Amino acid sequence: MFLPPPKPAPPVPIPEGVILIPTELLPPPVLEHAPRAPSAIPPPQLVSPVADVPASEPLPASIPGPAPAVSAAMVPTPLPLDAFPLERYARLDAALALDPAPEPSILEQHHLDPATWRALRQHWQGTLRAALRDGDPAPLRAYDNAFVEELERVRGAITPEQYASLTRASERGARAEALAALGLPTAAVLPVERVMLRRATRV
Repeated sequence: MFLPPPKPAPPVPIPEGVILIPTELLPPPVLEHAPRAPSAIPPPQLVSPVADVPASEPLPASIPGPAPAVSAAMVPTPLPLDAFPLERYARLDAALALDPAPEPSILEQHHLDPATWRALRQHWQGTLRAALRDGDPAPLRAYDNAFVEELERVRGAITPEQYASLTRASERGARAEALAALGLPTAAVLPVERVMLRRATRV
């Protein structure tokens, strides 16, 4: 004997203003007590506190100690300006410009150390700049003359023809090649130019 199907219950009335969301759009329920997989990250190792090392004990070999302080080069005060006036400074400057490789040996011949030479250069270059600012070209003229005299003593006189070839090479952008061909250093360009112009005006 078949029983008649149950009668469907009447729908529950939905209050006005309530919107129902379809269940397929809701997120899955959260399992509050769901079992967790073990972590693959190992726990950090425990580090024991660093023991204080007494100051009297040497540091371990694996820890480099402080670098020893570098003593600054001693520059004589005052500078030996009586032994190295402007003209001698210019000649030495030219000698080092001609061949900077043997600078230590050249300085040693003049009883100079590199620190004192750098201080002398700084002094005389400052003197030349100050004189030009004051409108006095005499110190620069003395420097140029001594510089070029040392160049000519080593490599021979600079002729007007050689200077003309240097000028033409400079106009073509080949000044470095012309200087090398004439046996002149790059630092000689301006002193040579000023000296040759003065020589030309005296002719």
